[in-house]
Amino acid sequence: MIKLIVAIDKNNLIGNGDKMPWHIKDEFIHFKKTTLNHALLFGRTTFLGLPGKLEQRDNYVLSHEEIDQDCTVIHNEIELFELFEKFKNSEKFLFISGGKSIYEKYYQFANELIISRIKGEFNGDVYLKMDLSDYTLVKVDEFEKFNVEYYNKNNSK
Repeated sequence: MIKLIVAIDKNNLIGNGDKMPWHIKDEFIHFKKTTLNHALLFGRTTFLGLPGKLEQRDNYVLSHEEIDQDCTVIHNEIELFELFEKFKNSEKFLFISGGKSIYEKYYQFANELIISRIKGEFNGDVYLKMDLSDYTLVKVDEFEKFNVEYYNKNNSK
């Protein structure tokens, strides 16, 4: 199954340059717990902005260039769509994990969206645009500094 996981503030902010605008320990714990033992898909810039490979997860990176880190490089959309097909009926999940262009271009392939809505407004310059009209909100988990919204893709298409 393909899922998307993202943290955004109330204005759909997801970044400040190549950094996250907030540091919320419980949200990082949620991300790790949700994605552990699954696979993650990143764009090159987002992956290289991480402190390193995210352990106990398969790290896939969409990039035209090779990357000298422990990850699998997806060189083009043909390879990407093959990856999507591989995870379509898999017990293991592929999480679309950013950045902005990866989210906006491929979110419609996700069966489920997991959106951490960070409470408050933050400074930054990277905003996410996603049309959620093809998805239905099915659950909300509330935390002190954020809520996690779970959306399932509508089957009507």
